[in-house]
Amino acid sequence: MKVRDRWDRWEEIGAAAVFVVFDDPDLIRRTMLTDLDVGALPFDVLVDRSRGTYTRWGLTRASWSTIWLDPNVYKTYARLLRSGARLRSAGTDVLQLGGDFVLGPDGRVVLSRPQQRDDRPPVGELLRAARGSVEGGG
Repeated sequence: MKVRDRWDRWEEIGAAAVFVVFDDPDLIRRTMLTDLDVGALPFDVLVDRSRGTYTRWGLTRASWSTIWLDPNVYKTYARLLRSGARLRSAGTDVLQLGGDFVLGPDGRVVLSRPQQRDDRPPVGELLRAARGSVEGGG
């Protein structure tokens, strides 16, 4: 959770982060949040079981072949395992794509990055967009 690791920078600019997930909260605790003190997270984790938020934000599902026939997926897993990372259990729908969005103080979208697969933007890019929306007056 790279956002959590740089939380001080989010607080400096008065920004907040919200993570939206669609799986059962117990599954999220056992997988995505397993090594974290959930009570100490500086951001909210919201559960959207119906995926209405995903639909409104244009977040689609990948095709099976896009995920599992891409050699880069296996290269990424191999690199993670070599670095000592522990692979976590998958959620209930590994084809559901996520995204990263930054909203300005007025609610306007200042950064929109629907995910293609494992292409999360660097936290610095999200911070720059957030800082720009605050300094630019929204």
